[in-house]
Amino acid sequence: MARWDEILSLPVQNPPTLEFSSADIVWSKVEGWRDNIDRVALIPFARVDDFLRGESANKDCPTRFHVEARRRRPPQMPYKPKVDGILEYILYWCSFGPDDHRKGGIVRPSRSTYVPKKKSAGRPNTKRGCICHFIVKRLIAEPSVALIIYNQDKHVDKKGLPCHGPQDKKAAGTRAMYAPYISEDLRLRVLSLLHVGVSVETIMQRHNESVERQGGPCNRDDLLTHRYVRRQERSIRRSTYELDTDDAISIRMWVESHPSHVFFYQDFSDSEPFTLGIQTEWQLQQMIRFGNRSLVASDSRFGTNKLKYPIHSLIVFNSDKKAIPVAWIIAPMFSSGDALKWMRALYKRVHTKDPTWKLAGFIVDDPLADALSIREVFQCSVLICFWRVRHAWHKNLVKKCSGIEMCAEISRQLGQAVSKVCRGHASVGVFEDIMEDLIDSSDFMDYFKAIWYPRMGMWISALQTLPLASLETCAAMEFYHNQMKLRLLNEKDPSVYQRADWLIDKLGTKVHSYFWLDEYSEKDDFSRYWRDEWVSGLTSWRKALKIPDSVVALEGRFAKVISRQDQDIAHTVWNPGSEYAICDCSWAEMGNLCEHVLKVISVCRNNGSSMPSISLSQYKQALVNMLNCPPNDSLIRDHAVSLAVHVQLLLNALVDPESSQTTVDVAKQLHNGVASADQQRDVVRENSCTKESGDGVGHDAPGGIGGETAEEEIPCSDMDVDPSSICNPPTGLFSLDGIVSNDIFSENGERCLVDTELDMTENNPSEGDAFTSQDGFEDDDSGIPLLNMMDMEPHIHSQMVESPEECKMIHQNGDCSENAGPSIVSTTVNSNTESNETFPDSSSKPMPVEVHLVDKVETSSGVTEDKERTDMEIKRSPSKNLPLTENADPLNGIYILPNDADEVGNETSERPEPSQTHLSKSGDGEQKPKSACSS
Repeated sequence: MARWDEILSLPVQNPPTLEFSSADIVWSKVEGWRDNIDRVALIPFARVDDFLRGESANKDCPTRFHVEARRRRPPQMPYKPKVDGILEYILYWCSFGPDDHRKGGIVRPSRSTYVPKKKSAGRPNTKRGCICHFIVKRLIAEPSVALIIYNQDKHVDKKGLPCHGPQDKKAAGTRAMYAPYISEDLRLRVLSLLHVGVSVETIMQRHNESVERQGGPCNRDDLLTHRYVRRQERSIRRSTYELDTDDAISIRMWVESHPSHVFFYQDFSDSEPFTLGIQTEWQLQQMIRFGNRSLVASDSRFGTNKLKYPIHSLIVFNSDKKAIPVAWIIAPMFSSGDALKWMRALYKRVHTKDPTWKLAGFIVDDPLADALSIREVFQCSVLICFWRVRHAWHKNLVKKCSGIEMCAEISRQLGQAVSKVCRGHASVGVFEDIMEDLIDSSDFMDYFKAIWYPRMGMWISALQTLPLASLETCAAMEFYHNQMKLRLLNEKDPSVYQRADWLIDKLGTKVHSYFWLDEYSEKDDFSRYWRDEWVSGLTSWRKALKIPDSVVALEGRFAKVISRQDQDIAHTVWNPGSEYAICDCSWAEMGNLCEHVLKVISVCRNNGSSMPSISLSQYKQALVNMLNCPPNDSLIRDHAVSLAVHVQLLLNALVDPESSQTTVDVAKQLHNGVASADQQRDVVRENSCTKESGDGVGHDAPGGIGGETAEEEIPCSDMDVDPSSICNPPTGLFSLDGIVSNDIFSENGERCLVDTELDMTENNPSEGDAFTSQDGFEDDDSGIPLLNMMDMEPHIHSQMVESPEECKMIHQNGDCSENAGPSIVSTTVNSNTESNETFPDSSSKPMPVEVHLVDKVETSSGVTEDKERTDMEIKRSPSKNLPLTENADPLNGIYILPNDADEVGNETSERPEPSQTHLSKSGDGEQKPKSACSS
């Protein structure tokens, strides 16, 4: 038993890669049978196939392993829970062994009846006496763990010589140089092309052409034979979906024959509904690749009116933001609330493959979706997508309303109602008013009253409690929905739609093949076979990004967009700037968001004639709620500042990687408390000083993280934003203690040796209203458009961080808690100051305090003298002194004042400012803080 105690004490190894080999595992040696020493390791039993694929893809000796022997205990057989008991035993052997059909080779007695064939093709060529093999045991004590015993890991024969692969000189020029079978990727490619109707001859012709272009075969895939492709085509042609006349029995037989494609199965019973979860190995890989730290969306009602059971699709978005289905769940409509079981099974399957996998957000399209279960299983934020409702409204408007102006008016009012609901300014009454005002449109209003008005209560509740997904997500969902209609619902005999086994078979064959080919880089070689089902390309969002602004003309209530294909055609877009706009193109007439509507939205938001998107407004409001916290709430404040610093470091890394690395090191040192005050000052000086010519951010990239000048605006290339990043801050955020002493934030893009706190308010149009844009839009509780500055994605974190000075103003005005604790006066300098003799009236808020670290400044006479001074020392001259209370405590450049700081601010404002300041004029006449390097 000592052997098993040692084995069960080993760690279960689960490498975070899709495939892994013996080189990725740490092997242990334990006492084996007959005093032998075994090399053993423990891995999850569900990842044995991943180990097989990784071990077969050995570059030095590519091969494939087959099951040479298997013993499995029947599930119904009773057994005692013994420590050394085995549930399953599998012997995997290299496919080039164990028999040796070479001349003079040894064949086992049980295989002596083999009769050699005249042709060289077949199994005899692959048998070369390789002794490489390993054993997999599934233990009773740990059924979820596989014990691997790998003693013979060398691909050699019994003489110890290489018997296949590049190391075997006798295998040169033969198929023994490569793996015995084609790769999984090539097999999927061949099957997918056959499923969508490409002929065998065309597949082989394109394959041979690619092999010739590369100069001959170099791996096993290049040796693809016509015979293999023909055999696969014959198998597909002879297959049938109807395995039994009874639909339920046919489904059960399919599940038994495709265990690797099923992640959850629940048969009909008196208490549980039928549920089947389908996910192929390729779909699992796509979910791990594109879903990690990203979004997964749910299309929950496809085929409700035609199919026996609707399809619930889970999709991810690739690099082009196109939807890829990663799982299909087939279940009756009434079982939509029982999603917790299959979600847990799916999450366990993904985590078994990659333990580090984590979602950033889950998008639902059903207001009755179980958001609590989604948060419990996937541990992420939940968003809602309104695309299905908008799509249905748009399609029925075009169908039931004859006049385009009436369609535009109804769509405009519906869009305004949804916007008010999402912003929390309206309820179901706004839709009642619409039905009264538009009673003349009887056809559409009857449809709206019958179908949508009874559901508006649950939709309003969902829209007001969950963040709204972006228009880019809506465009991708609509594109996926259209692909599914063309690829699935195209049967000539509509009676098959009422059989679930047909649905399961077609999803796993043809539909899966089309989506696999969408990601295939060389699919254009088969363009002559393209049909409607092959529809692919960019989504409307991506197409809109390619339309230039010059082809858009705004003309009051509508806009004109000139077609890129035909310059003589101009599409008319009514309600410009709204996602509920009406366009006359064919894609919009189907109820979809077209590229013309999205382009007009972009143009209108860029010129300030339309409101920001609802999702962006919700995102901005979440940041405002986070930043309008009492100053003593250090957790939220530190998080906000750390988030801004993280964005700044990313920007600095793009412009000046070396300096950015120094900043990160300094922040870590200060955070850990390992640097003394002198060391901090030296390191900050080394990081902050720049040459007069400006090799940093100041001259090459003006603006920095929050310092864009009055003449420049940060460009906004994107039109919308998903608010999922609210709950997903980037990793590696720094604490406040490690931030303030580093001059990472610069004014007007220039790094200076001023020990400053954040000041993001210097470019605001007015001091009294910190959230008023230059266009006059205010962020209040009304429906007035929010500030334009917020309609940007990548840099939104940095621009929304308020300075502690404004937090103090909000605290004084009563916006925060009255017992907010000590106020913080930021140590910043206003870069908009025009003269060092005249200063703006500081009676409205306390005068900021500057702290300059000036060490070893060289005078004009060449003598170096120590000048470690601060502006506080200058202002404390006998005639003009800023009084400091006894309780003032300087900390990292911030002075914490007591609660009677108002008196100090008033006393400061009554006195004139000193003429001696640390301001110097730059080359363009602007006032700038004077640093140790600028002298």
